[in-house]
Amino acid sequence: MENKTSKKDKIITKFGKNLFAKFFGFEQGVDITDDIAVLHRKNVVIKNIIFVTNIIYSLLLFILSLSTNLRSDWAITIIAFPLTFIINKGLTSLINIDNRDITKQSVAMYIASLYIYISSILVYARLYQSGTFETVSYVLLYYSIVLISLYQDKKLLFHGFIYLFGLMTFIHLLWTYQILEYNSLSIAEFLKSFVGSTDFGDLILRSLVFILFYLVVYVIVSIGQYMQEERKLELIKRRQVQNDFAAIVGNLFNAVFINAYVNLNEDFAYMTQRMADKIAGFINLNPIAIENLNDFALIHLKYDDVKDFKLDVDAFDDRIYEELKAKTTLGADIVKRMEISQNVDTIARSYVENNLGDEKLISIMAPVNDDNSQIIMLSEIYLTFRDSQSYKRPFTHSETLNYIEKIFEPFLSPVILERFLKFSDEIESEYNSYL
Repeated sequence: MENKTSKKDKIITKFGKNLFAKFFGFEQGVDITDDIAVLHRKNVVIKNIIFVTNIIYSLLLFILSLSTNLRSDWAITIIAFPLTFIINKGLTSLINIDNRDITKQSVAMYIASLYIYISSILVYARLYQSGTFETVSYVLLYYSIVLISLYQDKKLLFHGFIYLFGLMTFIHLLWTYQILEYNSLSIAEFLKSFVGSTDFGDLILRSLVFILFYLVVYVIVSIGQYMQEERKLELIKRRQVQNDFAAIVGNLFNAVFINAYVNLNEDFAYMTQRMADKIAGFINLNPIAIENLNDFALIHLKYDDVKDFKLDVDAFDDRIYEELKAKTTLGADIVKRMEISQNVDTIARSYVENNLGDEKLISIMAPVNDDNSQIIMLSEIYLTFRDSQSYKRPFTHSETLNYIEKIFEPFLSPVILERFLKFSDEIESEYNSYL
């Protein structure tokens, strides 16, 4: 029961994350090195936030209308619903009219920012007289600053703050503190009266808090913008290195593979794979290990998959990175597999020429330290010595076994060598079936 509940929770969590990423994820399917694409995505996300904000505004106005039950309040509430819908549709059209035009996306950013500021001020102007809603509506002014900061544009944030601070101060003086009541006083009398009042202290306190809040947000945006630029530059460098790496590795692979690939005997590769599979059965490898062994035995036949080591430089994403990683891994495995075949040929030639010294044999066998490599090498050594080559006569089954036991005992796994020798009759039968 717990597992079912856990699985259900995981599905809900994943669905929630995907839904959030779709509507509010800033890097959802966006190349961060593409400034236009990034700005377009920011416009889309902030437009979605504005849509949710409009719903909240309408809800606040609806609650106010219920509490006052005045016709004027209900009229504003009723008008707000279609008006906010039209505004959101207009923003959507503006953002999507050309998502590759930096000018249009910049215009959309400034219009969205302007709407955020104006809407928060209008809602505050509408709700401030209600003691219940004054604090909530005042917080919306701070909320507008935070929302604009999501663009991570210091210039936009600074100008927005200046305009908003000026409008807020005007609202405070005109509406909050009702300075028009002092219109019968002279300027000197007004200043003396107002400056000495608690309203002036409240105005200074509100202004200082707002300035401090803006300063903190500005610092956060500055840090975020700097980190974003550094990340973008780092990604550009990484992609350049990725391109250079792909080109170098591609040339290297071609240089390493070309001679070996020309001399590659596909029939011999399949014979090696069948012999390796036979030996794997003798040492009781599990099915997964045998499958991996068979894949490795024939992996050098996949040379065509890596010889064209080119990537789409115009589309950098996780898929390209994974493609590069997969090709590099495959190429490394092919090199390792071809190296075994080349080393087996070197061993056979050196044996015939009587110049296979201990140091040469040790250097050849040192990398052959895993079961798959040892089984493949053992299979190829047996097949190579039994076969007729331009530089040697075919060895008999017993001659080949004696040579393998004498020369390779220090380098091969005792289990692999012991099972190979124990089932040597089956090995010979397998070889005869190839003839």
